[in-house]
Amino acid sequence: MSSEPKKTLFHRFLSFYFKILCILSVDLVVTNINAKVLALNDNYSTHIVTLLGMLVVLLLFWFLFSFIDKFTKIVLKLTVEVGNLVSFRKTAILLILSFLMLGVFYLYHYSWFGSWPNLTLASVFESIGQIRF
Repeated sequence: MSSEPKKTLFHRFLSFYFKILCILSVDLVVTNINAKVLALNDNYSTHIVTLLGMLVVLLLFWFLFSFIDKFTKIVLKLTVEVGNLVSFRKTAILLILSFLMLGVFYLYHYSWFGSWPNLTLASVFESIGQIRF
């Protein structure tokens, strides 16, 4: 028998959502570090820069994948405990995670395009209208 209580569907969803948030954050960090490593190309051989970049990515992911799993469990436990004190706790937890995801979106936009996004409801609907399937 397992000593851990059975996870509800909501806890599984939160765990999944938080892991997505962590993976996107890690990728954002790696993307920015890769840009810094590639800037070393002016001073060092491309072979050295490639090896250095590979080493940095391996070290980050090696450390962060084990950290993400532990961190997810800790954050979800704290979130549920704090959420028990608040009415509408599931909604509050989802709103908190959604705002964190929006923050990651802003950081990705800035990292890729060098400017902060100017999001308005009209611009979101206009962007959706431009999608062609």
